[in-house]
Amino acid sequence: MKNFFLNPIIVISLIIATTFSCASNDDISIPDLDKDNPTDVEANTELLAITDLFTGNVIEFDQVQNGGELVTSGFIISSDVSSNINNQIYIQDKTEDATSGLVIDVELDNIFLTHGIGREVLIKLNGLGMKKVGNELHIGVYNDGAITPISGDDFQDFVIRTNTKETIVPKILTINKILEAANSDEPLPTILVSIENVQIIDEQLNTTYANVDNSSDVDKTLINCTDEDTQTIILQNSGLSTFKALPFPTEQGTITAILSKNKLIIRDTNDIDFTEERCIDDSVLLYEDFQDITDTSSAINLDGWENVNISNPELLIRWKAKKTGDNIFAEIAKGGPSDKYQAWLITKEIQIQNSRTLKVNLNINVNSRNIDNLQIFIVDSVTGDDINFSEANEIDDIVPLENTDDFITKEATITIPDDLDSFRIGFRYNKEIGGANTEYQIDNIVISEE
Repeated sequence: MKNFFLNPIIVISLIIATTFSCASNDDISIPDLDKDNPTDVEANTELLAITDLFTGNVIEFDQVQNGGELVTSGFIISSDVSSNINNQIYIQDKTEDATSGLVIDVELDNIFLTHGIGREVLIKLNGLGMKKVGNELHIGVYNDGAITPISGDDFQDFVIRTNTKETIVPKILTINKILEAANSDEPLPTILVSIENVQIIDEQLNTTYANVDNSSDVDKTLINCTDEDTQTIILQNSGLSTFKALPFPTEQGTITAILSKNKLIIRDTNDIDFTEERCIDDSVLLYEDFQDITDTSSAINLDGWENVNISNPELLIRWKAKKTGDNIFAEIAKGGPSDKYQAWLITKEIQIQNSRTLKVNLNINVNSRNIDNLQIFIVDSVTGDDINFSEANEIDDIVPLENTDDFITKEATITIPDDLDSFRIGFRYNKEIGGANTEYQIDNIVISEE
């Protein structure tokens, strides 16, 4: 009988190969996995108590704890497996019926390999801080009043995964519930949600998840199919995602997604289960996302729309198309300190169909606010610079009275006067003489039957 002896280097290589071939993706580690479930670190503060600390200013956790150790915990609900989410980890406080959630900003790729969905993590907050972007809380390294992503070298010093991994049960919501909360003083937290009976709007049928030829984010508008609730919500897809060139499903069904700044973000295409026959989408009377505008260096000029500056027509200040990445939106900026005018952006004519009670949804961003200049009205008709409307038909509670830091979704119910068979929606920027600095951006305008 012959004796066979393996080279020691080969033996070691085989052991390593076997170890990794038997491990699941979630167990393939970044360095130093002996920090899993450490005996010397325990959570001492619930995540909800941490998020409740935010009152409007950047939080420095060292000052909150006065030098003591502050540790919280949460369950991961995000994944960068398809690159739709990048350099961020979303966590919520509980696996089911979550009441709190936030985002950890990190300088890491392929996080899903070691920190998969459902994994519990401990967050050592000393040295970190918290800020709000829109209505979403972010934590990262605190540095002289700024919050920056946690570096790859420091990641495991702050974010420690435990041996606990659970199934995340999304909170079942309706678009109506999300919008109601968004328009209240208590918007819903950043958590995993599920919405049933939704589909993409007719105007975006036969499109891909995002743009094939660039890396910009793309908004898709989803509408609810139920008769009593035909409101819409934005699904934001990254141009970095591996599925960006795939056709978006045309059927209706259920979406599971992270609720982020009143928008939805999916982890991968498995989060969309649209397999049922499409419902008839005849409730949307107007939809405008400004994406068809090709000239973003001049005033907005859309078919049937009016973009006029009255009171001082010689001023060149108009609503302009602006572009960030690949997203195009409408913007009105401040004028000079001695300027006085009204700059109107007015939609094309909208015909009354089955109901006079309608929903107005839009995305809006407010920057550098010091005076509230923007009002939105139901407009009867427009002839040149003659705008026929009543101040009594202002659409209330839709323009934020604060800086928003990013686009947020706002919604309002309107009733069209009985004497009108058609109407328009007018956005009036009313500039009085003085130092008004407020800048408004609007996007994704949807007028639909209630």
